[in-house]
Amino acid sequence: MAVIKIDDKLLKEVKRFIREDDNRFDYPTIKSFVDKAVYVYLKKRQEK
Repeated sequence: MAVIKIDDKLLKEVKRFIREDDNRFDYPTIKSFVDKAVYVYLKKRQEK
């Protein structure tokens, strides 16, 4: 498994996003957010 490093500014934005409304249920951890974000990005690239 790879290690992904996030700069401080992006990390703060991700944490803030996760705390909003019901996002904490969809993304319980920063890792789950990054995993889903990468998955969505790759799916969109495949559709092109």
